[in-house]
This record gives sequence, structure tokens and C-alpha cells, in this order.
Amino acid sequence: MNVTYENNWEYMDIHVDLPVPYEENYQLRMLNHNNIAGLLKVKGSGRDGQSRYTYRTNGGITMKKAFEGKEMRKEDVIRFTESLIEAVDDVREHLLNPDSLLLSPELIFLERGKFRFCYLPVSTGEMRQSLCSSFHTMTEYFVKNLDYQDTAGIFFVYKMHKETLKENYELKKIIEECRTEENEWKAAQRTKRREEQQKRRKEQPVSREKRMIDTQSSLPENAVFSIDTEDEEEEKIYHRQSDTEMVREDTGKYGTFKKAVNRIKTGRWGNWEDLITEMDGHGAKGHL
Repeated sequence: MNVTYENNWEYMDIHVDLPVPYEENYQLRMLNHNNIAGLLKVKGSGRDGQSRYTYRTNGGITMKKAFEGKEMRKEDVIRFTESLIEAVDDVREHLLNPDSLLLSPELIFLERGKFRFCYLPVSTGEMRQSLCSSFHTMTEYFVKNLDYQDTAGIFFVYKMHKETLKENYELKKIIEECRTEENEWKAAQRTKRREEQQKRRKEQPVSREKRMIDTQSSLPENAVFSIDTEDEEEEKIYHRQSDTEMVREDTGKYGTFKKAVNRIKTGRWGNWEDLITEMDGHGAKGHL
């Protein structure tokens, strides 16, 4: 099988030449008369005892070229396998053989975030490889091009590579098993992180600010104000003049009650501009 690329102004064609006589069989007619999702359109021709099959890419790029400058991640591998499963299902619905899908990075195209495949409509068994065998070869390609810092991707690809060594396997089942094991691993990691956070939280000392916030949050909702500790320490000084007992406060010390009133009026607990108290109109040294 010889593969060549023909670049044109608006598209690129891929030519697959085979050393077998061209045959217009039911596979080619099925491909030409149906729009099968996941497959590139193909045309066949023959000359000098050989056959040529031409595929149009419609702006897509080969998988090999797409990952030449960057490493593959688990999401790329999953996207590829899901695209392949969809293509296989559509091929079988049209009574075509999935073994004729050409699984090679040079013949798989990435177009608008989805992978598209080439189907080789030949009846000669020597010209094609079984789907199970060709997919296992693709897992080797994944191993070589995978980002080795992607732990989940390494686990996923290794699982697929190992399972596809078997003679008969189900790709859907392998993917489901990989996802189940990965979800269990992620759940265990989340539980471990939560336990470590709880442990660190218990070991951290409670700050003074946090204690003050906790104390304030414990006050009842209907409380208008609370008496601060420093207010409790400020006591009125009583002075006795002649036979009349008069209460007088030292300059600069207003007392607990007046501080509370001032807080109410200045908006600490709301707007109380209309509140009139017995303190209004008196100076710091005035008599009550």
C-alpha cells in the first residue's frame, strides 16, 4: 500500500494505491450513496492492474501532524477512542466491515475537534489488518507520544495497551473499566485531601481576631449594644459639695451610658438623628 498526498488551494487529497485490480464492489457503492459519520468521502479508480482510492480531507489535518509539536493527554486519547467507537457503529449499521478502517496516524484526520477515518473498500484480506490488531498498534503510538506528567493519562493508556494484547477484546468494556478505576482513584484522592485539610485545621491556633468574631456572633439578635470591657473599667467619680450630693464626671470621661447614647446617635447601630436625650445641650462639665 502506497500513500501520497496532493495539496490543492482549497483542499487536500490522499491517494492510497494498491497492487490489486480495481473492483467496483458493494462497499464502494454503499460509501458513495450514504453519508457515514466519522468517515472521509472516497472515490475509486483503476489503471494498469492497480487500484487507487482517493480521500478528501475538507480542511482536517493528520493525527501525526496535529501532535508533532505537542504531547498527547488523556483527553485526546479518550476523544480518539470515542470517535472510533462511533465510526465502528455506523460502519456496521451500513453492513460494512470495521476491519477496513485504516488506523494509522498518517491516515486519521482531526477536523473540528473530532477524528475522522479512511475506509478502504477492498475485499482482499491481505490488504487489511483486523481492527483489534490495528487498535493495539495505536496504543503503542499513544505510549510514545503521551505527556508523562499526566498520571491519569498514563494509567488509562497502560490499561488499554495491556487489555488489547488479548486475542479478542471489547473496546467499550475496556474504556468503561478504565473510567471506573480512575473514578475510584480520584474519590480516594479527594478523601485523602479532605482528611489532611481537617488535620491542618485542628492544628492551627485560634487567632485573637477569630475569637472576637466568634464572641460578637454569639450576641442575641435583639441586643442594642454591649458594654465594652474598657467601659466597665471607667467609673464615675463622685464629689460631695456642702450638704447636696452632686454627681459629676471627670473631663474626658463620659461614662458608660453616654458612650452608648453617642454610639446610637452616630450610626453605629443605625440612624438615630431624632433621638433626644437628657445629655443634649450640656457640656462635659455641665450639671444634670
